[in-house]
Amino acid sequence: MPTTGRLDVKRLTVFRQAGREGSFARAAHVLGYSPSAVSQQISALERDVGVVLFERGARGVRLTDAGTALLVHAEVVLEKIAEAESHLEAIAGLTGGELRFGAFTSATGVFAAAAVEAFRASHPAVEVRFVDGEPYESIARLAAGELDLALVFDFDRWRADRTYDGVSLPTENGLRLLPLFDDPFVLLVPRAHRLAGSGSVRVQDLAGETVLGAPPWVDDLEHLCREAGADVGIDRSHRATGFEAFQAFVAAGRGITLMPRLALGWRREALAPVAIENGPVRHVKAALLARTYHSPAVQAMLEIVRREIAEKVTSKR
Repeated sequence: MPTTGRLDVKRLTVFRQAGREGSFARAAHVLGYSPSAVSQQISALERDVGVVLFERGARGVRLTDAGTALLVHAEVVLEKIAEAESHLEAIAGLTGGELRFGAFTSATGVFAAAAVEAFRASHPAVEVRFVDGEPYESIARLAAGELDLALVFDFDRWRADRTYDGVSLPTENGLRLLPLFDDPFVLLVPRAHRLAGSGSVRVQDLAGETVLGAPPWVDDLEHLCREAGADVGIDRSHRATGFEAFQAFVAAGRGITLMPRLALGWRREALAPVAIENGPVRHVKAALLARTYHSPAVQAMLEIVRREIAEKVTSKR
């Protein structure tokens, strides 16, 4: 009975050429081998598969029925192997493949979109797919194999893989988080507010104020207020997917709020930003799955992201 699982690629290549030529000698000439080397490779393949592939005679060689059947499969298999090698070479050389990249909205607006376009300009043959989402959404996509790389953030008291309802996401392969930069929060107050003209404030200066807060940053604010002994009224009754909604309530007179510096491009003109000394900070990071292969495209994108951050974020602080 033929033995399966022993189709050596080198021997299969020699067999294919001999089958095409109908001659060991002509196959040897094409492949740059000696005729005896071709004969030895064919004999070894026949031993591997357990059947005779060529009838040998005084006038040359001829494929048997088994040889004819194998030649059909060899053509397909070796073509697929060549395609696979070409694809892998393209990925390794950034002349093909795909990069699936995610980011959160304020990062997208300030530097991530520019990073994507810079990557496309440098590596036009690599297809880029982009998804904007909250950190826990990007991490869920990483875990599901839908993203290769994502920009996320976390806080001292809130992990990036935790939803805003407080549920921690399971990530079987674990996460690898690479620190990029810290994004401090600033205070947003109406321009007529008592703190509006301040260059910066301390957490203690918020005493007596109503601060509209929500996950994920409100836990850090509450902790800082307790540490400072500041009696700050933190209103958790408002939930929103963006900072625009909190600004609307501040403008309507409900209270004051906080906003990360990276998102100040969406600030209402009617509101004034005020720096907070030792206030909440979100730690911006690049997220990948740990113990997983990362393509050259991922490494190239990381380098471009760091360059865009240096130019558009850290150089302006």
